[in-house]
Amino acid sequence: MKKVAITELDPRLQKQIAAADQQLKTNPQYAMEILSSILSSNPGCLEVRRSLRRSQKAILGVKKGMFDGLLGGNPDKVAEKNPLAAIKAAEDTFAKKPGDIGANKLLAAAALKLDFPELAAFAYEELTQVDAKNVQHFIDLANTWIIAHDYDAALNAADAGLKLFPGNGDLQEAVRKASVSKTMRKGNWEDKGDFQSKLKDKDEALRLEQSARTVTDAGTAIEQAAALAVKIQAQPDSLDLYRDIVRQFIAAGDLDSAIAWLQRGRLTTLGKQDSSLESQEISLITQRFEKASKLLAEKVQANPADTAAVAELAKNDAELIAYKLQTTASLVERYPNDYSFRFEYGNLLLNAGRLDESIQQLQYAQRNPKFRQASILAIGKAFMASSKFDLAVDQFNLAKSELQVMNDLKKEVIYELASAFEKMGHTKEAMEEFKAIYMADSGYRDVSKKINTFYENQKGPAS
Repeated sequence: MKKVAITELDPRLQKQIAAADQQLKTNPQYAMEILSSILSSNPGCLEVRRSLRRSQKAILGVKKGMFDGLLGGNPDKVAEKNPLAAIKAAEDTFAKKPGDIGANKLLAAAALKLDFPELAAFAYEELTQVDAKNVQHFIDLANTWIIAHDYDAALNAADAGLKLFPGNGDLQEAVRKASVSKTMRKGNWEDKGDFQSKLKDKDEALRLEQSARTVTDAGTAIEQAAALAVKIQAQPDSLDLYRDIVRQFIAAGDLDSAIAWLQRGRLTTLGKQDSSLESQEISLITQRFEKASKLLAEKVQANPADTAAVAELAKNDAELIAYKLQTTASLVERYPNDYSFRFEYGNLLLNAGRLDESIQQLQYAQRNPKFRQASILAIGKAFMASSKFDLAVDQFNLAKSELQVMNDLKKEVIYELASAFEKMGHTKEAMEEFKAIYMADSGYRDVSKKINTFYENQKGPAS
């Protein structure tokens, strides 16, 4: 059966379909009649079939019955005999019971017999919704999308199944197959002959030996990744291969693929025990958010009136903050004695305005000498944000006393101390601190301006 897009249909039919879609909520009976008529003469139009199913569900609902799954015996045998008749029989059942399990199995089997995997995937999608407790539906859906060469859809289906059935071997295998196939397609390895013979090729072997080296050319990196994907087929539990393929995708600037392969690597025996992979995944996802923010910010800067881009930028930034808070909180919970996580979490909470929680985390973090002064500084900022200026001064003075060298951290501590004095109206004390920075680095922030303004005001009116 040939797949037919709506745009390939007669324009008059396209108008009827559009009208039916508009009536799905208000007059689903009308929509069902129109769509059924169009589908009968255009069985290859998947979009029409989807709309028809929505109208049927709107009228009849979706309920599992005690006789679901018994339609016409073995669906594979029925479909084998006459696939077109099997599809018609399935649709006749859907007209009475849109969520019938047996009818969906029959539709899927007939579609595969007719070399129409997209239609089979539609049937399996329906099954994952009406019979979500059956893991086989998710397995069939993922593998059908692989047959259709839609590897992203396959990965989405497998991931959805793994959320309900963690650790299922068949779903993990589908993930591996889809990931490998997707990567080989990126590396233009499809339709180029036998993969194993390519690996035996002398020049290719030499190139693979060099795969651990830094690759600056994106095209070369993708080729290396494709070669590594083939190796992973033969050694699916090799964590080193997953690390290598992640490096190649990072070199190619393809963060999405790098993250996907890293997640697959974490499913291996060794990967489940390696906490560094989790940190790397968090870092890569954060980079992906930041990359999106940068592109959106450039778009907004070029056209400030683009409200859609402005909204998308705000949404992306909010999602980034939420992601950082969520993942770091999880790390703190699982590794309570790792003060680097507490320091990061405390600063994230500070930036989010959750001041009391921030102070608590930073008080833990200051137990580690590496983060002590920076944590004290951040605690002072939290007190400043809540207008507890005297407590902030105490923190800044403590940090200042422990920092012997006038480095960037000490300059920041003194600047915040001076700012706290300003907030309290203690101009003399504030200027003494600003002067200390000015004598060491007159270009620091707006210190020079503050000092000059202070001395100008000291001159008084001209005589």
